[in-house]
Order: sequence, then C-alpha cells, then structure tokens
Amino acid sequence: MAARIELSGELIAAPELRVTPAGTPILRLTVDCGAAPGELVLSVVMTGEPVRSIAMGLGIGRRVQASGTLRGLRGRGVPSFEVVADQILSDTKRG
Repeated sequence: MAARIELSGELIAAPELRVTPAGTPILRLTVDCGAAPGELVLSVVMTGEPVRSIAMGLGIGRRVQASGTLRGLRGRGVPSFEVVADQILSDTKRG
C-alpha cells in the first residue's frame, strides 16, 4: 500500500511540462514545503490531460497544494522521494 501525502508550499523552480512520445502530458514541480526555506523540498509529478491547464497558471513563487502518493526513487546514491499527485491546486494569489 502506498503512503498518501498532502502538501502545501511554494514553487521554487519553473514548472516542467512535457509530452511523452505516446502523447501523455507530464507535469513536474519542485515545491518547498518546509517551515523554513529549503527545509523540505519535494518533487511533485502528475500525468494526464488536466496538467496542461494546471501548468498554465503556475510560476516560480506560486503557492500550490498537492495530494497523492509518496514514491521512493532509487539509483541516485541517497534515498529520495517524489509525490505522484492525483490533484494539484494553485492559490489564486502569489505568496
């Protein structure tokens, strides 16, 4: 069973939207979720057609909320994780 996670934070890098050769859109975000800047930075990834419209309203400094499952990543030398989101919401105002 995958661990569920909900997070809220600020985008610290430009959103990355790409499309696979099969045509699936993929959105990747880098979100600072910690109480202090840089304390907890997580990668968030979401796939599917809704990410096209989600990505349009995002930029560095935008606050977002995401929910999904936590996935461990291997082969990077140190344990790391990313959130596989099933929902991403953007605050309507910055900061």
